[in-house]
Amino acid sequence: MKFQGFYFSIPFIGLVLADFTDPKHFDFPDWDSVEKFTPDHLVKMKNMNGAVVSPNKSKLVYSQCVYENTKAKMGCNLRFIDLNQGYESAYNLTQFDIAFTTPVFKGMSPEESSTESKRIAQSPYTGVSYDKLFLRNKDTWVTSKKTQLFTVDVNIVDNSLEISGTPINVVRKYTGEWELEPTSYSFSPDGKNILFTARIREPDEIWITSNGVFSVSVDGSGSPILINSDYRGSASSPVYSPDGKYIAWLQKARKRYESDKNKIVLMDIETGKRKRLAPSWVRSPLSMKFSDDSSKLYLRVPCETDIALISLDLKNEDFKRITDVGSVNYFEELGPDSILVTMATSKHPETAFVASTTEYGKITQVNFENSEVLDKVWLSHADTFWFIGALNDRVQGMIFYPYGFNPSKKYPIALLIHDEPHKSSRDDWEHRLNANIFANQGYLVLIINFHGSDSYNKDFTDSIVSNWGSYPYYDLMEGLDFVLESVKYADSENVVALGTSYGGYMVNWINGHTDRFKALVTHSGIFDLNSFYYSTDKLILAEYDIGIPWNEKEAVEVFNPEQFIRYWKTPTLVIHGEFDYRIPITQSISTFTALQRQNIESRFLYFPNDSNEISNMNSLLQWYSEVLGWIGKHTDVDVWKLKV
Repeated sequence: MKFQGFYFSIPFIGLVLADFTDPKHFDFPDWDSVEKFTPDHLVKMKNMNGAVVSPNKSKLVYSQCVYENTKAKMGCNLRFIDLNQGYESAYNLTQFDIAFTTPVFKGMSPEESSTESKRIAQSPYTGVSYDKLFLRNKDTWVTSKKTQLFTVDVNIVDNSLEISGTPINVVRKYTGEWELEPTSYSFSPDGKNILFTARIREPDEIWITSNGVFSVSVDGSGSPILINSDYRGSASSPVYSPDGKYIAWLQKARKRYESDKNKIVLMDIETGKRKRLAPSWVRSPLSMKFSDDSSKLYLRVPCETDIALISLDLKNEDFKRITDVGSVNYFEELGPDSILVTMATSKHPETAFVASTTEYGKITQVNFENSEVLDKVWLSHADTFWFIGALNDRVQGMIFYPYGFNPSKKYPIALLIHDEPHKSSRDDWEHRLNANIFANQGYLVLIINFHGSDSYNKDFTDSIVSNWGSYPYYDLMEGLDFVLESVKYADSENVVALGTSYGGYMVNWINGHTDRFKALVTHSGIFDLNSFYYSTDKLILAEYDIGIPWNEKEAVEVFNPEQFIRYWKTPTLVIHGEFDYRIPITQSISTFTALQRQNIESRFLYFPNDSNEISNMNSLLQWYSEVLGWIGKHTDVDVWKLKV
């Protein structure tokens, strides 16, 4: 069923009212004892990346990056933490293989490719020819370099790593070598083979998903063998069991749908027999690993507003949730009853914890680099609630409370709209649209996980295919109404909406369908679905989710914001980065042109050196200054300003 642009009222039944209807005073501090959390604090956070547990389970190694304002760049270093778990070293590493992926020119080694890149850069001829798509990917133009998988011997000499030999391209013997582009990989327990996923470079690769699972010897002596040839969709997260008996991976069913559900496939290496684990499970894992005893799989799984760590017993196929709130990124088993996780919430960036695998929710924090800042500022927790949305489904939302919150007062509302149509908003740490930045400026922050979000079930996720502007819009309006009807501290006359990417599309759609908002912010928002189709690097999303313009023109136009610009009225801030090739900058230029030509109050913020994501911290500070200034102006709120 396609929702054809009209909206209807559904009676509220079976609702779960969360604490937000009656916030308890003990959830809030003595306001004189805490500071406001501002963008200045946000850019000073120390960010954890690339965490790895040592083979003997005693050390945690990770990269820590912090913004260096004087140098206008991120400075990174390695940090080591003794986990002090008492585990003895199982073995000493003296000689071993490592694997890595890197872009190279056809038939060249990494070193030869580096030399060739320098030669090309010095050439006076800068034109580049293409015979097929891709042309661009995210924020760069595609070159003739392609990612390949290499292995190389590494020795430990005098406590230092020493590379011996020449890196070997292990996919070079694949028939039509350049039809493979490896992504993730995993070594077999005996170190003789390597399991990897690779994009199969077919002529129509830009509008299909075709990652296969391959196995090859680490010395590259054989040709890579495709393991999942009987599956049509994309595969990911390939892993060997430590006992060497099994291979597991995540498998999608549909070849043209990148947001399809991930199914867990287990293969017996000796017999080649495959089995789909827990076929009736509604969740879609993001990644997985075997336990050290090979008896279970650990899964990273979107669950409502969290990315939880869940174990799956391979014998009885029982699931057990290990982490409570928050979004898990990395995990590694330490012993039979403990596991190392790195996890973020809306109250702290990614941080390492040791979690119990036997006591649900029991965790111990490992690193504390950001405590000096976090301990002295106000960071609201996320209260969740449910309401009845489109299709009579239960829809979940989150609320964050403003600095100085007093339930007897009224507060303006900032509705934050997530950036991908098939990705939920999480209890996670964000740089753009950080809920606590807005809460600390005095806004009651509202987030709705509308239809299309990936944390609930397959039907919920799939429902917005060919329905981008219907069910999500209905959920957002119903969720906002539900909050306004449920609490007295929300100011219904002072509401703003902000969105990035798909959220920016939704802001443009909102502008053509309601004038209830005092101000809007659209960052990298789609203005016209037709021109988006012809210019995006994400053609697979445009084609499956929206439609092919020359075959499905009516389906494309029914939810096209450009068709409703004559109804636009709301003051709008438009933002875009030059190097955003997912949603090209002409989309926002078109939005600004439509606003200006109709004499609607508007402003255009242009970042010449940024892409869809504002990764430069100086740009991020300016982004927040402009965004907060815009909504503050229209809601009469005194907000943080960048000191220039």
